[in-house]
Amino acid sequence: MTEKAVASVLVIDDDPTIRLLLVAGLNRQGFRVAEAEDGPSGLETFAREHPHLVLVDVSMPGMDGYAVVARMRAMPGGEALPVLMLTAADDAETRRLAAEAGATAVVNKPFQLLPLAEHLRRLLEASA
Repeated sequence: MTEKAVASVLVIDDDPTIRLLLVAGLNRQGFRVAEAEDGPSGLETFAREHPHLVLVDVSMPGMDGYAVVARMRAMPGGEALPVLMLTAADDAETRRLAAEAGATAVVNKPFQLLPLAEHLRRLLEASA
């Protein structure tokens, strides 16, 4: 990704408030953001949009974030993509399951938007 390219981020979270916060905040930070409200629509959006980075909630009804990440990793373009899992849980088991699913990192809720945006920039630079 070049210096002038706009990084695209996909946010997958069943909580509309979290999605609104991330979409609005990351847009203000210069990212282009797509959103999805559940795992299946997130996978469809991923296949259609080809984002540079994905933020996915761990706990969602139907298909949880672990399943989303595992399926995304098997899709074209998903192999080396930075994927961060969002969770209110701060325990070793959650982190272990996230790593096994293929997550790059885990971000705890509540999060602060500016440090999160900087973290995303660093991950994108490292994956370029």
